[in-house]
Amino acid sequence: MRAVRALTTGFADSTVQPWLPGLPHAVAALATWFVFGGPACVTGLLMATLASFVVYLPLTALALNRGEGLAEDAPAPLLPLRAKLALFALWTVTAWGAAALSAAAMAVAAE
Repeated sequence: MRAVRALTTGFADSTVQPWLPGLPHAVAALATWFVFGGPACVTGLLMATLASFVVYLPLTALALNRGEGLAEDAPAPLLPLRAKLALFALWTVTAWGAAALSAAAMAVAAE
């Protein structure tokens, strides 16, 4: 939990953490609205949010801290551009995959 709090504090103009990981996964998920519709978009957003805060951000924090947990008094590691791009790719794949599965399930249920 410390990793999630450490990587999600601050806003885009903050000098402490110049990037808020919570916003790009929402943008990636909301892009599915135009292809799959509202309910599938919400499913994609929920899955991307869950995967982000349960899996992606804690693993990113561990990787940036050389596999060790973050100490209470240690500053949070800054995310380099490659980590941001990798996280955005993971969020996009998760959101679009969940939205596609949800849309397919709704289509099958409608038949």
